[in-house]
Order: sequence, then C-alpha cells, then structure tokens
Amino acid sequence: MSFRITQGNMSRTTLSNINLNLKKMQEIQEKLSTGKQINRPSDNPSGMRKVLGLKAEELKFQQFSDNTEIAKERMNYTFNSLENIQDVLSKIKELGIQASNDTIGQSEREIIAGELNELLESVLQFTNAENDGRYIFAGTKTTTSPFSATRDSAGRMSSVTYEGNNEEIDYQIGPNTYIAINTPGETIFQGNGLFSTLISMRDALESNAFDSSAFLDSRKNLDVAMDALATEITRYGAKTNRLELTSQSLENLQITLKELISYTEDADVATLIMNLKEQENILQSSLETGARIIQPTLLDFLR
Repeated sequence: MSFRITQGNMSRTTLSNINLNLKKMQEIQEKLSTGKQINRPSDNPSGMRKVLGLKAEELKFQQFSDNTEIAKERMNYTFNSLENIQDVLSKIKELGIQASNDTIGQSEREIIAGELNELLESVLQFTNAENDGRYIFAGTKTTTSPFSATRDSAGRMSSVTYEGNNEEIDYQIGPNTYIAINTPGETIFQGNGLFSTLISMRDALESNAFDSSAFLDSRKNLDVAMDALATEITRYGAKTNRLELTSQSLENLQITLKELISYTEDADVATLIMNLKEQENILQSSLETGARIIQPTLLDFLR
C-alpha cells in the first residue's frame, strides 16, 4: 500500500528536522556556556548519579580537612602552653637546687621562696590558659576554669582544686578515625601532685627550721611531675605530626576527587566547538533544502 506524499507532509517533516537541528545546537551551546556536559539529570542519568556521589564524598572529606586544621591549631596552642609550663618548672628546679645549698642562709631562702611563689602563680596562669574562649585543660568543661586556688590571708596559694573533668574532646579526621585534641589537667598536673609539691617547696623555704631532707623529697616529686609533663609534650608533638600527614593526605584525596568530578562533569570544549560547526552546517543545509520544498505554491504546480 502506497502513501501519497503531499506538500504539507514534506513541509511539516522539513520544519521538524530544522527544529531538531536547532535543539541540538541549543544543547551544544548550553554545554559551551556552562562548561558542563551534564547540566540536568536527563543529560546523563548515570553520569549525574556518579557526580552527585563524588560531590558528597568531596563534602565529607572537606569536613575531615576542616576538623584536622582546627585540631592542629588547638593542639599547637596546647603544645605551646605545656612548653611554657615546662620552662617555668625548669626555673623552679634551678631555684630548688640553689636553695639546697648548705652555704646559704635563711634570709636567702626566703628570697628564693618569693621567686618560687611568683613562678607558682605563673604555673596557675598557664594551666588556666584559654584558646578562643575555651579552657584547654578543663576536659570537656571548656567554659569552666580548670584550676581554682585557695588562698591564705596574705593572698598566697595554700591549695589548688581541679574543677574540670577527665573527658577528652575527639575530632573526626577521617572515616572511623578520631583524635583527642586535649588532655584533662588533672591527668597532667593534679595526678602528679604538681601544685602541692610547689606549695610545699615554697613553704619549706620560708620555714625557720629548714628540713633539707623533706625539701629534697619535694624536689624529687617535682622531677616526677616534670618527666610526666615532658612525656605529654612529646606525645603532643607526635600527634601534631600525625595531623600534618593527615592534612596532606586529605588534600591529595580532595584533588583526586575534583579531577574525577571534572572528568565526569566538565565539557570537552574543543570537541563541542567542532560539533557546533558541524551542526551549523547541517542546519544550513536543512534551511536551504527546506526553502526549496516549502517555497513552491499551487500556482507553481499548475504551470
């Protein structure tokens, strides 16, 4: 069975083909203007699903990277505070050695006691250090000053109480990977009797009946506290190095994810330009053909 080809059928087919060519040109121009070969899910459903998955991974690892940078900043601050305390304790140790000399008198020991008392105040100051409004040695009670001093009528410390808790603050720096960015002050200082040792040393030096044996025991206790502090400083240094490596690893991973997203999503501009030129030629041919088909009228057929 044959079908009659009419002028109307030919005109409609020609216009349909021209519209199809225009649509293809529009799609190419959109990709060129956006620089993306996937602008909507219908462009490439599987590719869009892959891009969305990669971007979700990118956001997740960006959060890990942000956490790592914050952890580095806070741990560096804590590391510096611990070193400041270590420097103060080293000066106190020197004073203790000087005060143990049997050749010095009581008046000289009282002068040393005065110096030690000022250094004791410095230790309290550094153990109550804040970073961005948060106390670094208070455990998770970061809005509470960790160490509270009881003072005598002269305003001098007679004892120190820990007001924080023993909980650590963990930051997630990778999938199922966490790092504690703090050490509760009770673990570092109170557990080793640091404040009670320093107060005992000061009071012993001020006593009219200086007990060299008891003072030596206090110095040994100070050495124990300083060793524990040195260990903690070393531990913080190692954890900071770990964060540096983690930061570099996350940065490399993010670069890889960006490259994968770009490979899947970004348009090949050179190829698109070639396709656009080709489509322009096709469109031009369609228009020229259409002009020949649509132009004849009934009078042309009657001639």
